[in-house]
Amino acid sequence: MRKLNVILFLALLVGAISFTGCQDDDPIIGKPTIDFKGGTGYTYGDVTLKSYENLLVGFNAAYDDQTDNFLTRFILKVGDDVLVDSIFNAKTFSADYLISFEAVGETTLTGKITDAGGFTDQVSFNITIEEGGVKVRKTEEFVLGSVNDLGAGSFYSAVEDVIYFAHNVVDNADKVDFIFFKGPINQNALAAPDDADVKTVYPSINDWAVHNKTRFYLTEMTAQQFDALEDYHIFTEFTGTTSKANHLKNGDVVYFKTDSGKQGYVKVIDLFARGDVAKLQVIIEE
Repeated sequence: MRKLNVILFLALLVGAISFTGCQDDDPIIGKPTIDFKGGTGYTYGDVTLKSYENLLVGFNAAYDDQTDNFLTRFILKVGDDVLVDSIFNAKTFSADYLISFEAVGETTLTGKITDAGGFTDQVSFNITIEEGGVKVRKTEEFVLGSVNDLGAGSFYSAVEDVIYFAHNVVDNADKVDFIFFKGPINQNALAAPDDADVKTVYPSINDWAVHNKTRFYLTEMTAQQFDALEDYHIFTEFTGTTSKANHLKNGDVVYFKTDSGKQGYVKVIDLFARGDVAKLQVIIEE
């Protein structure tokens, strides 16, 4: 199994430690011991994860004080892949690791400790990886203008992250996912090219060869939650059926799905006092 992010090393402490967790075999004289860390946040038994979901695992190990064989090596493996191979010389070992996985499937995580006499001990658990989030792209902030603002483009390709203007949009109509406009009924709005109201604001749209059917609905997501989204995201089922999101205000987050099937969010950053310009940011699946 291939891993994503493979590993983030959190801590390595050599010194006095206390033990948590359990071990299957009775200790053998002269043999080092290793245990998983237990407690809140740690995984120490068989587990099912979503792809790209983080797993925190910790280990405590100690030499047998009836020998002079200090601990010399720790190996962490997932399946046949060695993630950590640490050489040292100490009585005790303690470490935490944060791991995430890219591909679905089943594998085993194993931690193995070795001492100077060549004696070993190991612990393991099984991991099942199920389908998780998709990779998303977050755009820079950008500005769209309504029909009255000729300095800003009104037509946006979310898939391409490209703004089109009145003078070049006709040849790129098949790429336009949504359009910004302001009207007396809808106020500040984002609309699909096939929306009836946006065609009255921009009559030239009626002549386009392609009118993409992007669909929208307003979410309860906050701007702060939008900002916190990372490189992978699990989208909820899209249930939007409307061809526009209207009466927008600062801080709104709109869920959309393009005609080509890409899902994403639009965050309304600023509609400005004069109201015919919108500063936006988009997150969309790649």
